[in-house]
Order: sequence, then structure tokens, then C-alpha cells
Amino acid sequence: MGSCSHLHITLFTTFILFHLLSLQPTLSVDITKVLMDNHYYNVFASLLSVSGVIEDFNKAQGDAGITIFVPSDAAFTRLPQSLKIETLPADKRGLVVKFHGIHSYYAQNILKVLVNPFQPTLATEATSSTSFRFSLSQSQGKATIQTGIGNGSIVLNTIYDQKPVAIYSVSDVFLPREIFQ
Repeated sequence: MGSCSHLHITLFTTFILFHLLSLQPTLSVDITKVLMDNHYYNVFASLLSVSGVIEDFNKAQGDAGITIFVPSDAAFTRLPQSLKIETLPADKRGLVVKFHGIHSYYAQNILKVLVNPFQPTLATEATSSTSFRFSLSQSQGKATIQTGIGNGSIVLNTIYDQKPVAIYSVSDVFLPREIFQ
């Protein structure tokens, strides 16, 4: 009876230790907090939260990582009334926000040399299609994104870059052709 009792205590202790280890918090970046702490990205941070897209961005951290291109508040105010994201239906607004994210971590040194004329985005994944892609290229030492609308957007600086999350400031709001044409 003593050995059976010892086995139960050992199994119980192992179960408790395993359970406690599984409760260890996963280290992840609070993307919204990073944006709000930088003070110039409140509109995008708000759109992330209100649209629920923050959940998709957080999930991507645990997979292949995520690269996010964030326009400043000033970039949103420069949009003409006909292109205001706030006036879109919720599902389309969410796709516009997802269009600013890539389901891969691209560190700054990689982003500076990356060229992809058909870069898929999180909006591409959400629609299970070949749409919602942009062109990523290099111009005068800067990464440039072309969406097919406007003159393109330039990556201005790094907001956050620590694997598995890279967040870059961009000059303009990305406007997907699938919604704005």
C-alpha cells in the first residue's frame, strides 16, 4: 500500500508541476501599448482595438511573427473625405487594418533589402484569396510600399523591432484597391 500511495503522490505532483508550467505566460508584445506610448499612432491603435484585428496581430506573434506598417495620426488626417476609413463598414475597416500587417517577422536589416512585387498581407489570409497584396520595393535606400492607389508609402522609421514583432512607421495609409477602387 505504501508504494501505491507513493505512486499517486508522484503522479499528482507531476500533474501539478506540468499544469503550473503550462500556465506560464507567453511573452508577447502589447502592440496597442507600443503604439499609444509613441503618441503619434493613436488612430491606428484605436482601429486595431475597435476592429478586433488586434487579436489576429497577437496570434501572429506566436506563429511566424508579424511585421506591421503603421501610418501616423497625421497620415489619417491627410486622407480625403472619400477615403476615410472610419466611414467604411466594420468588415472592410478590419481588412484595411489587416492590410497593414505581414504574417512574417522582417527585421530592419531584412526590410532594407526585401523586394516582393506580390507581398501577401493578413488581409490576403483573411479573405483566402490572392487579393489584398502590395508591392514592396526599395528606392533611394528606403523600403517603399505600393498598393495601387496613390504614390506609395515610404517606411520612415522603426517603432519597435524585437523578434517576433517589427513595427514600422510609414508615410501614408495603405489603401487596398479591392476596397477603394
